[in-house]
Amino acid sequence: MSHWLQECKSAAKTEKSVLLQEAFRQPQNPKQAQSCSGIAEKTLHMQELLPLSWIRTRAIRPVYRAVKLPLSRISWITFADIPYGCILPILYDDLSHAYQDGFVFRGSTSAMAAYFYGRNCSILRTGAEAVLDLQKPHMARKTVVASLIRGEKYGFVEEIDLNDETRQRFGKFLLETIHAGKPQLLHLFRHPPYPGCRLFVFREFSGKWLAAITLSSRGYKELHTELMLRHRDAPGGIMECLVSGIFARLKHDGYREWSLGEVPFMMVDNASRLPLGSLEQLMVAMAPYCRHAYDYESLYRFKNKFAPVWRPVMLCASITFSPLILAELAVSMGFIDLVAYQSIRLLRNRLFPA
Repeated sequence: MSHWLQECKSAAKTEKSVLLQEAFRQPQNPKQAQSCSGIAEKTLHMQELLPLSWIRTRAIRPVYRAVKLPLSRISWITFADIPYGCILPILYDDLSHAYQDGFVFRGSTSAMAAYFYGRNCSILRTGAEAVLDLQKPHMARKTVVASLIRGEKYGFVEEIDLNDETRQRFGKFLLETIHAGKPQLLHLFRHPPYPGCRLFVFREFSGKWLAAITLSSRGYKELHTELMLRHRDAPGGIMECLVSGIFARLKHDGYREWSLGEVPFMMVDNASRLPLGSLEQLMVAMAPYCRHAYDYESLYRFKNKFAPVWRPVMLCASITFSPLILAELAVSMGFIDLVAYQSIRLLRNRLFPA
């Protein structure tokens, strides 16, 4: 673990050092001066990416949303609105002051986890996130192209302005998705969409929504997928068409990367070659027993279709992780309710087949 953290720190320092050197090198001509100005602006805005579903804002100070874990009594920081000028040392000090009984948060990048680890925090790999570089041809793969050909005949991709009317329609659409009626995971995604979210849908020519994706701002030029929803009657290829349409729009808007979100329990990132810790081994070993409730393997196959870069996703805590804390998190996020519901449903279907 320490070797991997050292690699993360070294890579981050190297990238920032090169940018700073380029930004402040004496320009030799007007074109070079313009280039240096652009690099300086990039350096100014370059900050560590926030955890999943945390957002950057132009507010004065951070705003946190937290859930108190019932037994350990530490606070799970579910969401946070972080000012653009808030760097990791400030964020760490603010969290330590605000949650003196202890805190934990999910969805951290390896670089942020490395910083908190250096401040005597505990970290734990929980899975990997699929990241699309908006300057690379992720949509040119044969499997993706085939899905686009199949899906495009049903409609088109459209960005929807969020207002009272469209929020109401979005709420109705949720009731028509393939997971409607099941217990929902809690405190993992920003729902309902907050005012700064972007909403994209794939709609039939008649106007019916077949799929929807909401996005949040994770950094200066980085976006994160909050909700990825498919109508229960949507034909094949629709989600691929929606992802492709969003990809083209974000590239046009000048964004740098787009995260499709985490696939839990899948250690498929560059750090997966490193040995798992005991609690990480426990999570991976138990995951197959929950697959009937949360099909993470199918989620991985869909996201991997776009040839993303897989990055590790971490839990960070100001206290030492234990099986108790993991169990509390599973209960608080509604995962245990979902597993119980799907298990009872599976048992009923086996005892009383239709």
